[in-house]
Amino acid sequence: MARIAKSGLEYFPFDIDFFQDIRIRKLIKRQGGKAVTVYALLLCLIYKNGYYMQWDDELPFIVSETSGFDEAYISEVIKTCLSLGLFDKALLSNEQVLTSKGIQVRYCNIQRLNKRMSRIDKYSLLESPPQKTTENKAKDATKSVKLKTTVSPQVKTHVQSFTNKPVAMVSGNNAEMLAEFFSDNHSENLNMLCKNFGLGPDGIDSLRTLAKAVVAEWELSRTEHKDYSDWSRHLISSMRIKHRDSQGVQNKQKSNSQSESQSQSSDYSFKGGFGGADV
Repeated sequence: MARIAKSGLEYFPFDIDFFQDIRIRKLIKRQGGKAVTVYALLLCLIYKNGYYMQWDDELPFIVSETSGFDEAYISEVIKTCLSLGLFDKALLSNEQVLTSKGIQVRYCNIQRLNKRMSRIDKYSLLESPPQKTTENKAKDATKSVKLKTTVSPQVKTHVQSFTNKPVAMVSGNNAEMLAEFFSDNHSENLNMLCKNFGLGPDGIDSLRTLAKAVVAEWELSRTEHKDYSDWSRHLISSMRIKHRDSQGVQNKQKSNSQSESQSQSSDYSFKGGFGGADV
């Protein structure tokens, strides 16, 4: 049975320069050192649920009960946090939601490090990847796509350019670039790449599976590339790492299986410890 995806965090980083942040310094100046406790408690409540928290009229009471500070003081600290930009004022006003761009950035970074599939698909304050203009697209389309990759010393070969013709689609869209990567124009180089990876007869399918896994991680982390050439180089490098890791896991499982088989086939049985038949 698949595990339910967990949106909340179990921890979040605390920067050593936290108290050097001008907003934190102003918060302490206006509301005193106790305000940091209130702010930290609000961050814990937010990250426990994900990257935002729905505002509730009972929130000041909840924070007051936990921290021991007066509800009126809690409300004043929250207002100060909003005015300083520690929380997004527009989202609270329009959607009754407590969050910020910094909170969402840290949330994405932690989820990526934990290898969790998670997106900021609601109340997002993150900037979307810049779209290329028609002029830039035309410039990219006139460039030849050259792909070189270093392989093991035993093979001593290079994957040559996937094509000497200009690429017709360099839109920054991962789906389009993936289709271009596996197009018939690149079949010769794809076969060479399969040989380099040590893949079998169904090498292209295995290669496609690796590529889709890498692109899925890029979609999650919003990874950007300059052009198709940069995208394809990064893809092959990431696929090589992912393939190497999977091979290591398979070899380890195979080794464990062989060890268990040898153990089960042995005629020896333990007949006692100290003072027993084996002493």
